[in-house]
Amino acid sequence: MTFSFFQRLKTLETTEELLLSAKEALVKKNLVKSIELFSKVLEREPDNLVALISRGTAYFSNKEFQPALHDFTKGIDLKPDSAKLYCSRGNAWLGLKQNESALNDLNKAVELDPHYPTAYFSRSEVLERMDEKEQADLDRETAERLQKQISQAYLVSQGIEFQEM
Repeated sequence: MTFSFFQRLKTLETTEELLLSAKEALVKKNLVKSIELFSKVLEREPDNLVALISRGTAYFSNKEFQPALHDFTKGIDLKPDSAKLYCSRGNAWLGLKQNESALNDLNKAVELDPHYPTAYFSRSEVLERMDEKEQADLDRETAERLQKQISQAYLVSQGIEFQEM
């Protein structure tokens, strides 16, 4: 069966509308609805990275770590240079109490983006669980320093003068 240009355009609009509704449900913490809507988007566009990451995030927030892991893994297959995806999958591994796998993914996230504070915060949690307190403390300090730098840069970009206290 072939679709006319207008039928394809209508499907595209509908997919965009679904994606928008799914994002809205996620923001409102209606996780089950957002998962359902992101799944509909992915039925139409299996490689839609935004839908994959967002559905994985909804699964994670709903403490459904195995499906979150699946979505983040597929996301990594599509975008293997994404520190955010490795960090997200590392956090899913954390939820499953798979510390070694979590550490591997979080190390990769830091390698891909050494200025990504969330990766350091998450890795510090894994290291804490593995009784590597000294390294966990270093990662936490690094994350806090990076987060402060990002906040300062944002304030400066908004024309707000930042003064060290």
